[in-house]
Amino acid sequence: LCVISFTKAVVSTQSTGEEMSITGSNARFMIMQKLAMKDKESTVMVLKNMVSFEDVDDELEAEVKEECGKHGKVKKVVVYQEAQSEADDAEVIVKIFVQFEKASECEVAINALNGRWFGGKTIDAAQYEEQRFLRDDLSG
Repeated sequence: LCVISFTKAVVSTQSTGEEMSITGSNARFMIMQKLAMKDKESTVMVLKNMVSFEDVDDELEAEVKEECGKHGKVKKVVVYQEAQSEADDAEVIVKIFVQFEKASECEVAINALNGRWFGGKTIDAAQYEEQRFLRDDLSG
């Protein structure tokens, strides 16, 4: 159900029962843009809590590509190390981004890897917004 007027837009989604309301002259555009982004599938997965900073080596990218290749065609793997502050001794979190050929392959990999134990850690696998990845925005 979608009700749109010149000053207010209200959208209810049947699948989640969620309702959004936006007012203003650009209400229709904003609602349509939000709905398009919400349902958009991504070919990119992010793996967190898989390895620590100390475990990153030259073979990690190839190992991840091989493991993820069991779930679909991997186009690209990026190992990203993110310092949590500007301090010299700041904690560094390792995020591994995997881009698949198809969004369905990405979903299969997420389902297979999320919650799996690897090296004494529980992997956190999730979908990552494809447009952010393509802009090299790995901060999310």
